[in-house]
Amino acid sequence: MATALGRWRFSQAGLRRLDKLKERMHTVTDRPEPRAAAVGRAAAADGCSTSSTPPEPGPAARRGASRPGAWRCRTISPVATAAAAGGEASTAPAEDGAVPGVRLAWHRPDVGVVLVHPQIPQNTGNVARSCAATAAPLHLVGPLGFDLDDRKLKRAGLDYWDSVAVHVHPCWGDFFAFFKTLPEPKRLVAYTVYGDTYYGAPEFSYRPGDWLVFGAETSGLPPEAHDDVVASGGALVKIPIRDTHVRSINLAVAAGVGLFEAIRQLDEQSGSGHEVVPRQSPTLQEVAGAHRDGKPLAPPRGARAA
Repeated sequence: MATALGRWRFSQAGLRRLDKLKERMHTVTDRPEPRAAAVGRAAAADGCSTSSTPPEPGPAARRGASRPGAWRCRTISPVATAAAAGGEASTAPAEDGAVPGVRLAWHRPDVGVVLVHPQIPQNTGNVARSCAATAAPLHLVGPLGFDLDDRKLKRAGLDYWDSVAVHVHPCWGDFFAFFKTLPEPKRLVAYTVYGDTYYGAPEFSYRPGDWLVFGAETSGLPPEAHDDVVASGGALVKIPIRDTHVRSINLAVAAGVGLFEAIRQLDEQSGSGHEVVPRQSPTLQEVAGAHRDGKPLAPPRGARAA
């Protein structure tokens, strides 16, 4: 008897939830703006053409698509990001060596990284980490497959984001217009499966002023990007793989392969060489003592942080 009563109560509760769900589904004002309309509205506001269809969004983007306007790609700078996170926007002049909207003072002046329509925030986070480790500026080209809010940045572990990302362009046309305003030397080097040149030496030589361009995880670079790279005197290069079982390698892996090869060649050309300094602190023994099988050990009970 008790079991039957419980089932009856459960079914009644389920029916009530279903009725509420139907009410929400029939409320037009609660429906999110269609993806195509949101993209078109955002691109029109930013002065970008929507002639090419943006790549399909990744899982993170689909989860955020329920918010009207979630597809809009915002143009940001490190200052704007800090302000959005609750910090104060600085009005101090640019440091020596910094070029507003291009690179920060500590960035290398001879190479930059560009991600076009990245879809997975974790991949962008890994690329940003590589850029931070190599002092390379990072430019993003929208529409993106995720939001650039503080929560997403923290999820990707980007507590150093303001030191890496320089600019987010609303579309490829906006980035290419920006690129054309840059002084010489400059060149676009696009990594694509349709490239006809091996990405590394001795077949391909990198030059100061190269911008390394990578496409979306889902669809690669759009056709207009290929055309503009070639028309501007750039290069289409390819990282060869055995594609029997996979179609491509991970975006972050490809960016790391290309970036470190470019830096290797550029440093050799400049005569600066490759400086390698062993880590001094913490020592190998200290790190091993604080971990077991790769996992950090819990602090002793009652211990307090210094």
